[in-house]
Amino acid sequence: MTFEHAYESIKAIGFSDYEARAYCALLAQSPANGYQISEKSGVPRAKVYEVLDRLALRGAAVRVETAKKDAKVYVAVDPEILIENIKKDKIDACERAKNELEQLQHTPDVLEYFWRVTSREDLVTRAHHLAETANLTLHVALWAEEFDSVLPFLLEAARRKVKMAVMLYSFHDGLAKLQRAGAGAILHSRSKLQAVPELGRQFVLASDRKQCITGSIFSDGAMDGVFSMNRGLVSNTIDLVNHEIYLERLLTEVGQPIFKLYGKDMEKLNSFDRPKKTPHNVHHP
Repeated sequence: MTFEHAYESIKAIGFSDYEARAYCALLAQSPANGYQISEKSGVPRAKVYEVLDRLALRGAAVRVETAKKDAKVYVAVDPEILIENIKKDKIDACERAKNELEQLQHTPDVLEYFWRVTSREDLVTRAHHLAETANLTLHVALWAEEFDSVLPFLLEAARRKVKMAVMLYSFHDGLAKLQRAGAGAILHSRSKLQAVPELGRQFVLASDRKQCITGSIFSDGAMDGVFSMNRGLVSNTIDLVNHEIYLERLLTEVGQPIFKLYGKDMEKLNSFDRPKKTPHNVHHP
């Protein structure tokens, strides 16, 4: 460890430039007076005693008595003791700040916050956070490209016994790992590639029925989505995932009659068509 490395590390925990230099010099040579520390650290002589006194106030240095009563000599506080004291002070300060801020905070009855997400990196990072902090449930629908990045966080959530409903739109061998971990995870058996040019690679994830992220990554590289705690959007996200999974299970288990009517990839279905049978003309026995 060089002087410069040590100096940079202590600056990172809040010491000023001069304080960091003086403390490192004092560690290398204790006890020492201001002239010696100035020579070793580069702190100007006119400033050195002011800096050493600040170190003493911070608990990083101690002034010691010498035979010459008017001489100002200092020793460095042991680094382990110093760092432990700094950690304790920071933790205490953060706890006080948390308590004070919570007293000021007004929590509305309904959270209506929306954050627009415009990059794949932001989308995936937010998904990581939602999966990492989930305690009860995760509802997820996505493509293999994004699944690859999210998978480790889903596996960790499974180890925490978080209940999961996952729809994967394209093959990824990590799906089997997730299934073995106990997740309700399923592969979409029909091709959705024909929809990608218009709809993009869809990505939805809801955590604990409280937060969600939903968006699409388009063929030209553009990405658009939203992160929210809005109850309506969260509920619709969960409903989408559940609907996809229910439909996939029905197709897998019932199979042929449905494929005969609508094609293997449901290509004969069109949401704009009027159904041949409706609740008004279906005959009830």
